[in-house]
Amino acid sequence: MIQHLARFAFILVLLVSVAACTAPAPAPAATAPEQAPAVTEKQTLDLWFNSDDLFNQYNEKIIAAFEAANPEIDIVYSPYPNEAYKTNLQVAIGSNDPPDIFFNWSGDDTGRFVREGHLLDLTPYAEQFGWYDALSPAMLEAFTIDGKLYGAPYSQEAKYFYYHLDMFEEMGLSVPTNFDELLGLCRTISATGMPALAFGNQERWEGVHYLTIFNQKMAGEETIALDYSLSNPADVLFTDPGYVGAFERLVAMQEAGCFGDAVNSTTPDAALIQFVNKVTPMYYQGTWIMGSLKENGLEGKYGMFRMPPMTDPAAKGNQNYVLAGPIGLEISSKTPYPDAAAKFLDFYVSQSSQQALLQDTNRIPVRADAVDREAAAPGVIAVVDDLAVAEGTALWLDVVLENSISEVYLNSIQEVLAGAKTPAEAVAAVREQALKVQANRAQ
Repeated sequence: MIQHLARFAFILVLLVSVAACTAPAPAPAATAPEQAPAVTEKQTLDLWFNSDDLFNQYNEKIIAAFEAANPEIDIVYSPYPNEAYKTNLQVAIGSNDPPDIFFNWSGDDTGRFVREGHLLDLTPYAEQFGWYDALSPAMLEAFTIDGKLYGAPYSQEAKYFYYHLDMFEEMGLSVPTNFDELLGLCRTISATGMPALAFGNQERWEGVHYLTIFNQKMAGEETIALDYSLSNPADVLFTDPGYVGAFERLVAMQEAGCFGDAVNSTTPDAALIQFVNKVTPMYYQGTWIMGSLKENGLEGKYGMFRMPPMTDPAAKGNQNYVLAGPIGLEISSKTPYPDAAAKFLDFYVSQSSQQALLQDTNRIPVRADAVDREAAAPGVIAVVDDLAVAEGTALWLDVVLENSISEVYLNSIQEVLAGAKTPAEAVAAVREQALKVQANRAQ
């Protein structure tokens, strides 16, 4: 009996063990399904800039601040020196992969891109972000074509004569009040054995700035507006004697000793170094060099004056014009992220960014609320005040004119400075090209 009970117990244990091994595992307690993390598309924008080392530092700071505030947007920054920028942008803008955002000048540089369909209309964004209330109306107007805004201006660029205060004092020199006095000043300085002005025309744009203001002063703003836009009849186009007179003023400066030798083979960078090192007491250059002058310890040690007025009765232009022009950022019409690109432009022209622009680079902001008169450099305040009393601006000739006509001007200036062309021959070459472009547009 005991054996039977033991055998039964053994079988019972065995059956329980087998059942435990073969029974399905109990279902785990129900849990909520895991949520996949939200995926935010990274929007990458290419930003191309015509920039130097000082401005690169500013741009990198602004980009870092923007990306920190907008982590869903990446800005890929590509800076270029002046001539390389112009060449690369011309190729890229018409390609299938242009930069999303890029630096550009006002005038025909913007107008041509508009005609070719390369630019995004920024008017709705300007209204959305309040640019029309915050930014300079004149600067916005410079990027407006047929009532539509195509660029966000961020700086007012103007051209002045810079001069070393201590050199003028040591040499007993005074600021000229008219063009004839400027020629006399050049003769006085050149008699000491040094050129009066630093001048680097290897890249050709420094020379065209002289012709820009001379054309306005001699031919007059009404005439150049009609000729530059090719609106004058063919028999009138670029025939005003003021154009020859403008070239003659450049030759007069050269003959008075204003310029040194080999200006056509001297770069603008080399000319700036000459001025900084006091090889010359003066330099006719844009407001963009004020940051470099500050870096070189010249803050508060230089004075500035405009191209002085012409007293010649043949000068038909308003003599209270200043050579100037805004620069800005534009957006490609092919960008896949127009809203993100416009958001960056708004950040770039915000009050805080404009204040940093002034503080870091000494560039002239396009919004009045960014200028702290107590903290700004004397040169900056002088420019702001001078632009406020100028009766108009002459925009850079090489960005206002159609490109092929501009090229003839650029080359002709070098040839006149080299003695290879007379002023009359230079203007004839410009007129010939202008007539060709005008005829092609009429077809």
